[in-house]
Amino acid sequence: MRVDVYSAFVLKDILQSYSSLQFSECIRDVGEIQLTFTDRNIYMNINNISDFLVVNGNAYMVENKHKTDTKDLKQYEITGRHITNMLSWRCVKGFEVSVGETYENACLRLVDENFINPIVAKRQFENFTSKANGFTEVNTIKRKYEPNDCLSILKYIGKLGGFGFRLDYDIENKQFVFQCVKVTDRSQTVIFGDKFNNISETDIYEETTDYMNVAYLYKEETDTETESYTEYGDTTAIGINRREYVEKGSDVENLLEGLAEKNKLTSAEFVIRQSEQYEYKKDYFLGDTVLLIDYDSNLSTAKPIEKITHFYEKSYEMEIAYGDTIPTIFTKK
Repeated sequence: MRVDVYSAFVLKDILQSYSSLQFSECIRDVGEIQLTFTDRNIYMNINNISDFLVVNGNAYMVENKHKTDTKDLKQYEITGRHITNMLSWRCVKGFEVSVGETYENACLRLVDENFINPIVAKRQFENFTSKANGFTEVNTIKRKYEPNDCLSILKYIGKLGGFGFRLDYDIENKQFVFQCVKVTDRSQTVIFGDKFNNISETDIYEETTDYMNVAYLYKEETDTETESYTEYGDTTAIGINRREYVEKGSDVENLLEGLAEKNKLTSAEFVIRQSEQYEYKKDYFLGDTVLLIDYDSNLSTAKPIEKITHFYEKSYEMEIAYGDTIPTIFTKK
């Protein structure tokens, strides 16, 4: 696979010969790249910070250069992160999303206020723009985010809206383009599992460290309301199967969101066998929900694709990491 080197949207070099290449794509996070080679001229020609590696439609900023010189071999390594990481370079002292505002508009507004048209001119990000895709999911309660970087806030809003986001390197128009990305539930048509012969390696991890299933919402007495202590969640759970916590406040929806995050978490990573059964970017896309079946554990679940990592060395491999948009539990088949 070819790797293009750009500086200020101008092509500097085309790399087609290297020892190994690994790069990842994320639906709501920052992918990474690692490129190793033995050509000193390539190493000298690539600059930290100012240069970008563009591969398979993804752009990565060159951040680190590493040279190893042994008795038998000189090897060079370039590493960096996807340009989506630039969204962490602007911070806010707070950000509000009002009732009725679409989640996409909230993301676009956050980007506009801090990258494209900030009140303080020196905070403007050169060659930065955004693209609206008309997502209609609407926020139902007023949300106020505490001081944080923009990327962290975008991750949370994207999860609530059920979509992803990315920053693209638009070479033709010489722009960084932010946009929200639609995801699709394909769990009825795209199934990965050992009996389907479409995975070669599996890593499944079930976590209950922070698991809670019953929440109490405590409201203090005011001039207009009486004191209350209300139970939510799996209210029928008993004995050792009941795990409680209490939260002060008045917002039920916030409480239920927090309770969902304290559910049992399951993460999984599968190395995909290359076959004609399912083709990436044709049968499924980054962020889509697909069905995973592990027959050895007698477990089955539909989960979203959070990250895809590509490996090129002597052969090609692709690894898929699945996350929990709202934490899910593997169910018995």
